[in-house]
Amino acid sequence: MEGSHLAAQSWSSRAPSPPRLLVPPPAVDRKGAPVFSISQSKSFDFESSGFANNDFLKTVTYDNFITRNIMVEWKYGQRWTAQNILPFLFLGPVTAARSHDFLLGNGITMLLAVRDTKSAHARLLGSKAAQELDIPYSTVDTTGNQELIASFPRGIEIINAHLSAMYQRSQNRSASTNGSTPGRVLVFCESGNERSAAMVVAYIMAMYSMDVIKAIQLVQAQRFAVAFDDATKILLQTYDSILSARRDVFRSSKHNSTSDNSGFASSATTQPYLTLSGKSSKRTLDDTHDDDDMEVDGVESLNEEENRRGAAPFCDDVGL
Repeated sequence: MEGSHLAAQSWSSRAPSPPRLLVPPPAVDRKGAPVFSISQSKSFDFESSGFANNDFLKTVTYDNFITRNIMVEWKYGQRWTAQNILPFLFLGPVTAARSHDFLLGNGITMLLAVRDTKSAHARLLGSKAAQELDIPYSTVDTTGNQELIASFPRGIEIINAHLSAMYQRSQNRSASTNGSTPGRVLVFCESGNERSAAMVVAYIMAMYSMDVIKAIQLVQAQRFAVAFDDATKILLQTYDSILSARRDVFRSSKHNSTSDNSGFASSATTQPYLTLSGKSSKRTLDDTHDDDDMEVDGVESLNEEENRRGAAPFCDDVGL
């Protein structure tokens, strides 16, 4: 009968979209400064990041290096210069990359441009100042923001390779690093608020096992002008999930390798899913189905049946 059913929930005519990723303001101390602490946790293995040339990071320790509330003190003109996100990592616009005073005053040793391919073809993000000062210049080109997730590993490798080379050079000269690396990298794009900011967030997530919310908060606390749309936030959240899965696989493989070398197998509760030889060490999917076949009359639990029902889009109009 027409009109005998009602919508069980609100409906809209727009295209489906993932839920929004809300980033709350960071916690602040008594002085109003954001509280962030990046430290070398003993439980974090840098090898799990999947990147090479990261031995130098094991010698660097950070405490709460944010001493001022940039978000409150932020002025509009600061968007045209770069800010220090990490002791060795700066984020800013192309104007900072073209400033002799900024590059020399902050000891920048490499520039990394995160460019759109159209900008690359038009050579819009070049830095004559870097050429004149003999500062290395690297680029990561993408056709759009959606390709950033595939470019994050390359950008992180470029940063780490340079910092590692600078660190080794200082060690060869018997120079003291005083707890920090001598290299300093400026990551930039046209505005310093979009693609380059996403690259810096990805670097922090990859190298310090920080979740996407805290990483975005950290970057915004130092450069308040950064702007992440919903699509970029979802992209960064996806990359965070990829990194977490990579670390889980690394820990599983490392645990299995240790068990193999010890000459005895681990218990069933701690054995990883796959051994280094590729053989399964847990029950297979076929084994699971065999167990299901043994159930009496194929009766499932009420909880499983309830979960499979889902939510009804419509309900009966009891008023009729």
